[in-house]
Amino acid sequence: MEITCKKCKSRLKIINTGSPIVKCGNCGYPNPVVISPPKAGETNAPPAPATAKVAPPPSPFPPPNPNPRPFVGGGLPHTPGAAPKSEPGWLVVHDENAPEQTHSLRVGRQVIGRLNTTAPCDIMITTQDVYMSRNHCILEVKPGRTGGFDYLLSDRKMTNGAPELMSANGTYVNAFEKPLQPNDMVYLNDGDTIQIGQTKVVIKTIKTVANADDATRLVRDTDYTPTVIIKN
Repeated sequence: MEITCKKCKSRLKIINTGSPIVKCGNCGYPNPVVISPPKAGETNAPPAPATAKVAPPPSPFPPPNPNPRPFVGGGLPHTPGAAPKSEPGWLVVHDENAPEQTHSLRVGRQVIGRLNTTAPCDIMITTQDVYMSRNHCILEVKPGRTGGFDYLLSDRKMTNGAPELMSANGTYVNAFEKPLQPNDMVYLNDGDTIQIGQTKVVIKTIKTVANADDATRLVRDTDYTPTVIIKN
C-alpha cells in the first residue's frame, strides 16, 4: 500500500497497515493512514488454505526393485540370520597307510579315536591302525581372547579324580618323539601334525582356509610327516 505525504508529496510505502500514523521519511510529517473500504462485490475474505496432500495408504507388497541382482546358485536367496555356522577348522588324515578323509571341527570338546560301534566318539577315523584307541585323545576348540580360536590337544582322562592317559599307545605332535603326558595340554597351530597311534592327521583352521575342500587340497599337496615309531 502506498500514500502521498500531504506536506512534501513524497510517496510513502506502508507495510504495516495496522498503524494509524506514518511519519514521512523525507520531511517528517505525520500522515494519517486511511484504508479505503472495499468496492462492491469485493470481500476481504482470507485466502483459502492450501489443500493438504493425503499420503496414499501403504501397499501390502514391497515396491519392485528396478535393478534386481542376478541370483547365482540354486535354493532360496540368502536371508540375514539364515547362514549356517562356520566351522572353526578341520582334521585331514594325511598318512601313507590310511584313506584320505577330512573331519570338521566344532567349538567345544571333541574326542578323537578309531571308527567303532561299541564305544563311538565325536571324530572317528577310518583306519586299520591297531595302535589307535577307540577313544584316543581330546581336541578342544574355544574362542581366543583376541579373536579367532584356540585349539588345545590333550591325551588324558580322569579316573577316580586322578588324570591318566586316555590312549593306550600315545599321542604325538609334529614328529616329536615324546608323547603327551596326562597333564600336558598343547596349543596347536594351523598345519601341525598329530600322530594318533601310528596314523597322522593335520589340523587346518579358518585362519588359512575357508572350507573342507580347501583344507583337503592343501594338505594333499604337502609331504608326509615322519612317523614316530611306537616302542612297547
